[in-house]
Amino acid sequence: MPKPQWSDFGAIWKTIREVDINAIRHEAERGVVIVCVGQPSALWWVDRFLRDGPNRYPLGADPLALVPLAEAAGSLDVLRTADLLIVALDAAAPLGDAELAGLQRVSAAPRPSQVVLLFGEALGAPPQWSVYLDRGAATLVNPQSPAAAAVVCGAVLGALPAEARLAAARRLPGLRPLFAAHLTGEVAVSNAAFALASGVPSLVPFLGIPISAADTIILTKSQALMVYRLALACGAPPEFQKRMLEITPVIGGAVVWRQIAGALVGLVPGYGIVPKTAVAFGGTYVVGLAATRWYETGLLTEAERKRITAEATAKARDVATTMVEQARAAGGKAGAQAQGGLQKAAQGAAAAGSQAGKMVDGALKAAGAASGKAGAQARGAAQRLRDGGRRVAGRKRPAAVTDAAGDADQPPPPAGSTDGG
Repeated sequence: MPKPQWSDFGAIWKTIREVDINAIRHEAERGVVIVCVGQPSALWWVDRFLRDGPNRYPLGADPLALVPLAEAAGSLDVLRTADLLIVALDAAAPLGDAELAGLQRVSAAPRPSQVVLLFGEALGAPPQWSVYLDRGAATLVNPQSPAAAAVVCGAVLGALPAEARLAAARRLPGLRPLFAAHLTGEVAVSNAAFALASGVPSLVPFLGIPISAADTIILTKSQALMVYRLALACGAPPEFQKRMLEITPVIGGAVVWRQIAGALVGLVPGYGIVPKTAVAFGGTYVVGLAATRWYETGLLTEAERKRITAEATAKARDVATTMVEQARAAGGKAGAQAQGGLQKAAQGAAAAGSQAGKMVDGALKAAGAASGKAGAQARGAAQRLRDGGRRVAGRKRPAAVTDAAGDADQPPPPAGSTDGG
């Protein structure tokens, strides 16, 4: 099950927009090709883990091609158009010359995404195939472990393109339990996130998420689409209305919601957003598990229903608490950022005011200094003029001058006077 994230709005809107039933049907019925090359013992394990599983309905076209490494050169053309290449090796068995040559051909040829499965205990020395394959990328599988099937199927599903996983599960029963578990967990978390988001604006005003109320129609719709995908993954015929009609009495929508809500009464009293999120998750989780069991076996006992409800309730408590804590933490962070932004703005304004005050003070001082300097200069100029006037007034005539200059300097004689008389 995916890790719950309260803000997983990408999955929410994808679920809301997904209204084309035919698109889901085409996705389930698309062609898919998986080529597995490897050693005989490893191929046997891959065949067992991928093909053995719940199978209530007839299987479609076989998508899995098992090819011994020694014959891999003949499958290079298929690899170009395949959806996935699986390289399956036995950790304890060395590769023969023909197998090494086949692995070399495969590693050098155009091929799709690949997964390397190593069955058994890894040896300390570098294996022969490490020249052609990344040893660190290999998935080590203990074939005798109860978890071996989940390890192999998880590696295969993870390496497949997302658009090919539903079709692969429809044709390979071994992939169905893990595919169903992932899908159920993903939609349950998506519905819980939607329910939480509808209450977030009152919980965290800073976020302002544009969802005013959790619409049960949207939650029910996403559950219906999930159930249809689960039916197709389990190999059921693709008629949507028939699948919904046959599953409704089994999952008992209203009963499921009441059971989950009743089991979660008193969860964090006085804080309604947590139970609301938990009910959305738990109700969706119950529907997914019940539908999976029905399409796998055609039977869902009352004891099994109670067990599923108890499991969903336990998970719902944990998931809802985690998601609400994340929302609260995100809201606190948003509030702190907003307050910090306001404080920084105030500090910036104060600093700007202080700087402006310093500039004004500096301008006034400069003006005062300039005025004082101009006054001093004016006073100095006036003083210099006065001093110059004194020097001109106090200057004496020279004692010796020329006759011409002396005659010129003499005053004219009185009128009527004569020379020599």
